[in-house]
Order: sequence, then structure tokens, then C-alpha cells
Amino acid sequence: MNINGAKVAVIDLNSGNLLSLQTAIQAAGGQLTTVQQPSADLFTECDVLVMPGQGRFAYVMQQIDDSGWRTFLLEWVRNGKRLVGICVGMQVLFEGSEEDPEAVGLGLFKGHCKKLSHPKTPMVGWAKLQSYKLSMQDQFAYFVNSYAIAECPFGTAKVNYGGSFCAAVQRGNLYGFQFHPEKSGQFGRELIKYVCQ
Repeated sequence: MNINGAKVAVIDLNSGNLLSLQTAIQAAGGQLTTVQQPSADLFTECDVLVMPGQGRFAYVMQQIDDSGWRTFLLEWVRNGKRLVGICVGMQVLFEGSEEDPEAVGLGLFKGHCKKLSHPKTPMVGWAKLQSYKLSMQDQFAYFVNSYAIAECPFGTAKVNYGGSFCAAVQRGNLYGFQFHPEKSGQFGRELIKYVCQ
């Protein structure tokens, strides 16, 4: 499946290596750009915004606020445009995190991230997804995280690591993945094609 030249912009929040994600989007057939600052032109020149993130919740939110992304992203989602958050990029779609209680998330989903209850954190490596969606059920995805959302009514996949947590969420054109699709083999590549088409 090819995403037919969909215009995909990756938001560079200076929080991680973007190369593997950029490569996966280009391999799927997307017209890729990388953006540091929001611009009204994105509403007409972009089909999908992808927000990756690695590191601390507060740092990513500071980057979002300092760059002027908060208001833009809320408006983007209000207009029904497609937004994909990956790893910490998913966590900041929620209201906050135990990692940095003072940092205010985007609040696009209700809930706060909690520290994983497994004795060994961060969780690093492959885990099997549980999902009502056949495309995700029993698929293996690659995780690197110490915090996660335990429950969400918009959850589309879960995983167990010292307890169950949300591996993926979706509401309309708003998607979040706690795992890294770009590092999750053929399944991840197909998922990127799907959410970016």
C-alpha cells in the first residue's frame, strides 16, 4: 500500500533522532517535510502532522510552547486535520504526566501518564499488542518508555509490562502510539502508511 503522495510534515521538537521516522514516511510514498515552527500555510500545504518525541514530558511540552505549537495543534485538531503522536508525542496529547507534574499537556485526551509498575524501567524492546483491531491484534511493536497512560476510552491497543497500559489511541483523525512504528518492522511500516494516507 502506498500513501499516494500525501503531504506529511514531521514536527522537529529537538527531542530525538528523526531519521528513522522520516525514512519510513518516505518509503511509504509520502511527500515529507520537517518543520520547526507552526505556520498557517500548513493548513493548505500539509495533509498529516506527525509529532515524535523522546525524553522528558516537560522538555517536549516546553519545546511545544516555546515554538508556538500549542495553539496551532489545538486548532489543527479542531479542524479535523490528521495528527499522529509517537512515544512522548503521544503522551503530550494527554493532560499531564507523573514524570513532570508541573507540565501541562495538550489535553486532547483526558488522563495523566503514570510510571510503569514493572521493576525494570525504561521498558525497552518488543512486546505483543492486544487489540480489538485485527490489524494490530497480536502484532509485535517496539517500545522505549518509562511512563504510559493506563486507561483511555479511546484506546485501540494495550500491552502488558508490569501491568496493562495503552499502546495506541485514536479519536477521529487524532492518533497516538506509545511504541515506535518506525522501529516496529513490517507491521510498523504498514501502520505508518495507514495513518499517513
